[in-house]
Amino acid sequence: MLSHPLKSLPFFPEITRFIVAYSGGLDSHVLLHSLAAIRNTLNKRELIALHINHGLSATADEWTTHCKAQCDALDVSFTHFKVDAHHKTGESPEAVAREARYQAFRTFMKPGDCLLTAHHQDDQAETLLIQLLRGAGPRGLAAMPTYSYFAHGWHARPLLHCSRDELQRYAQQESLLWVEDGSNTDTRFDRNFLRHDIMPILKARFPAMATTLSRSAGLCAEAAELLAVVATDDIEAVKVNNQSLSVSGLQLLGEVRARNLMHQWCRDRGLSTPSAAQLQCVWEEVVGASDSSEPLVSWPGGEARRYRDELFIRSPLSEHNTALALPWDGQQTLSIPGLGNLNMEELTGQGVALTSLVGRELEIRFRQGGERLRPVGRDGHHALKKLFQEVGIPPWLRERIPLLYADEQLLAVAGLWVADEAAAMASEPGLRLDWTAQD
Repeated sequence: MLSHPLKSLPFFPEITRFIVAYSGGLDSHVLLHSLAAIRNTLNKRELIALHINHGLSATADEWTTHCKAQCDALDVSFTHFKVDAHHKTGESPEAVAREARYQAFRTFMKPGDCLLTAHHQDDQAETLLIQLLRGAGPRGLAAMPTYSYFAHGWHARPLLHCSRDELQRYAQQESLLWVEDGSNTDTRFDRNFLRHDIMPILKARFPAMATTLSRSAGLCAEAAELLAVVATDDIEAVKVNNQSLSVSGLQLLGEVRARNLMHQWCRDRGLSTPSAAQLQCVWEEVVGASDSSEPLVSWPGGEARRYRDELFIRSPLSEHNTALALPWDGQQTLSIPGLGNLNMEELTGQGVALTSLVGRELEIRFRQGGERLRPVGRDGHHALKKLFQEVGIPPWLRERIPLLYADEQLLAVAGLWVADEAAAMASEPGLRLDWTAQD
């Protein structure tokens, strides 16, 4: 019996179910079998095998049948999902299948669940080598953690300190039956090429290679943690608000710390993290741009822009038709696809006077250029462009702010200004436009 799984399981009080990601292959079957053998030590926590049918093999349904039979023999609860893991041209088959698999795990998990996967020491070593060949930094080279937060609960890898050979010996000793996925021997895939063609040569020369590479991955994880701590402190020092960073502050930090900070900023906000080359472009072409320029560096899932002394790193802007004109009754919430929601709040002495709206056709439009407005309390009419500049609205957001028109007259700019001639007096009811922009 393997003692490793029990030693590595996170027995947090909140955990009520251990869910084994069960493919039916050697690794996951060893994990499930060893846990079933010690289920009396799980303190009444439920043990469930979750099988994902990717639909990529002609024998996929037979594997599902095999997995259920093994679970019946072990008296372990079994459930399965069918997912669409077919990749499109240009996509990584491995990445698409993994994302489909983990999305199914997220769907199944509930608060108090802990997902168990059969990653082992050799997986750790292979991952490190793949990331090295991709030019990854400490975060990419970091070890897979023994356990971490996932979905509504946790994700644990109880076999990380076991070698593939140990699992093979256990399976043979226990006379286990498992399925063999033919794609695992296809050396067109990078991991399989390393596993079958490169790792045996390295192990022959360096027998402890898997152990030492796993140790290096662990050290990289420690370094990555320190980088995250430094970045978090730096963010607090240079952020203008939750939307932007001070360019001059970044420049004072220097390139290395600034790039580390920007990487962490993306991670904290769930954005796609830019590559080292893309971060270099942001540093040179956006942070290093002049105050008057409007630079843009984009990557799949993210973009960086600058306005004056502020750096904005966010998800890409959605498409927007500035010629859009939307009839509005001035009462119901108006949802504008890709932009946000416009709400009405009636307040005495604030906003647009209700009397100025009676019998008029209301319409929400967007900036075309040349609009002018006399805001409450200001002398004369001013170009919207100048008004936006005064309050520091970045250029790329100006055409996305709703403008309220009544019979071709501009009455208000949502969330910012009301035309003086349409403003509610102190004693009369008014309509305040609350604009909630979509992030």
